Parts: sequence; structure tokens; C-alpha cells
Amino acid sequence: MAEAGLTTVEQTLLHTQDVERIAESLRQQYVGHTATFRCADPAAVDGQVRTATAAGLMAGWLWFGGFEYTCQLDPFPAPTTATVLQGSGHIRTSREDRRFTAGDVIMVPADQPSAATMADTGYATLQVPWAAVHSLAEEHFGIPAGLLRFESTAPLSAAHQKIYADTSRFIYEHLVASQITGMNALMADSMIRLAAAAMLEHIPSTALTVPYIRDPGWVTPASVQQAAAFIHAHADQPVTVAEIAAAAGLTVRAMRCGFLSCYNLTPAQYQRQVRLERAYLDLHMARPGDGASVAAIARKWGWLSPSRFAAAYRQRFGVSPGHTRRL
Repeated sequence: MAEAGLTTVEQTLLHTQDVERIAESLRQQYVGHTATFRCADPAAVDGQVRTATAAGLMAGWLWFGGFEYTCQLDPFPAPTTATVLQGSGHIRTSREDRRFTAGDVIMVPADQPSAATMADTGYATLQVPWAAVHSLAEEHFGIPAGLLRFESTAPLSAAHQKIYADTSRFIYEHLVASQITGMNALMADSMIRLAAAAMLEHIPSTALTVPYIRDPGWVTPASVQQAAAFIHAHADQPVTVAEIAAAAGLTVRAMRCGFLSCYNLTPAQYQRQVRLERAYLDLHMARPGDGASVAAIARKWGWLSPSRFAAAYRQRFGVSPGHTRRL
């Protein structure tokens, strides 16, 4: 189980005119591949590979300027997307042959090789650990890890693509553009769940197409209460739903059904509610000059967005966080 506290954010930056260095950086940080280049003027080459990694979540910025980059890609080791910010290109898999341009989102295949060609293109990338995607898929869809597979390089629709691109940029701003070197462990966990949820909700996968998985059957209230007690005892730690289920001797699917039956909340929603209650206590106990601002307390309890924290807080307690802070 991860310890509470500060999660290290590892920042890397390569800015070079050497195309071979660019390719090697991509091999080390993203995926193995063979590459060929076409360049009319080597002096015009402008390549950048910038990444930030926290607890296995990697956001990045790639820029290939002044040259054409053609690559034969191995299957990616983890679910990875590229949101096209500038330029255009072409990607081919055994299932698709797709041209892309600015504004498009590409889910690069993790289950098969692919080939891509691009020139003068910029991307915001996002790579999420398989463990986080598998856990969320089982929690929300009841699909075992072995059955989960992303089935297209493109999101479900133009509307889904825009929402996903906005989420990717939001994470990029928090991890990469901010140049932070550390963040609250609960915030890192929230960011990973946000990225995993965006992939599962907006990109075609077997999570949306597998046949209905039968109900796990009767779950005792005592087991649900044991899981709830574990959530309360570890509210300040980035515990996963799988860890909570294991502590109560349940499967993730069974625990979800039990929580919905007992509390009309999923385990993740229950955990969120507990953390809201802890934030309420912190705000109520805050005193002038102690540095316990609303934003700081929101970050402490895992909220990436102060506005979303305020909305959730008002919905739960009927007042704004600032109102509680002033009492």
C-alpha cells in the first residue's frame, strides 16, 4: 500500500536537433520502435520530448518540427493517448488506417504493433498504469482484467473526443506545465483515477461491449461495514478499491454491489464522502494565520480542482467551504 505524504513528480526535458536522440528518448520513455526520418534542412530540425511522471502516471509534450518521422511501433506497455495539438499524420493498425489532424485524440495500440508517419506535429500525451485502468474497469463495469482491451485508436464520437482532450490538457497543465516536483499523494491518486476513467468512458473498449456479468450474490452487511471501516481508517492514504475489497475479503464487484445496497453509493463515492467530512473538520478547526486555506485543505484531501471541491462540499453540507472556514 502506498504511504501518505508527498508523491515525487519526475520531470524530464530533451530539446535537440538530433533526430536519433529524439527517437532514443521515445524508446526509453514510451515504447520500442524503429524509426526513419526525412529532413530537407538539418538546421531546421526542432525536436522536444518533455514528460512528468507521478506514481506511474505520465503526461508529456512531444514536438517534431522540421522533419518527417516514420516509425514501426511495438505494442505500448500501458494505455497511452496522444492529443494532436498541431500538424497532421497517419496511423495504421491491423484494424484501422486513420489520418489525424489537430484536435484529434489517438489511443496508441497496446495489444498489437502499429505504424505512424508525422511531420511538424505536436502532441499532449497521457499514459496510465494498467493496474489503475484494470481496477477501475472492474469496479465500474465488472470486467476482469484479462478481458479488457481498447478496440480503436479513435474516441467514441467527436463529443467524447473533446471531453477526453480537455481532460488530457487539464492533467498536462497540472503535471507538466506547472513543473512541479512533488504533489500530495491523494491528489496523485485522484489524477490517476481521472485519467483512467477518461480512457474507459470515452475510448471504445471491451468494458463497453462485454456481455453482462452476473451479480456476485449476497454480500453480508458485516463485510461491507469492514470495508467501510478500512476506508475511514485510511482516509488520508491513496488506497485503491482493490485494496479496500481485499481488506474485507471481497471481490471488487461484490463490494460495489454491497455498498450500493447498504449506502446507495459506490466504494469510491463513499471514500470521497469520508474525505469531504475530514475536510469539513479541518475547515471548522482552522484559525486565522495557520495557513489552512480552503485551497490547501482541498488539495490535502485529494481534490484537483478547487471549484469541484466547492461544488461537492456545498452539495454535501449545504454551505460553501469558505463559510465553514469563517465560523
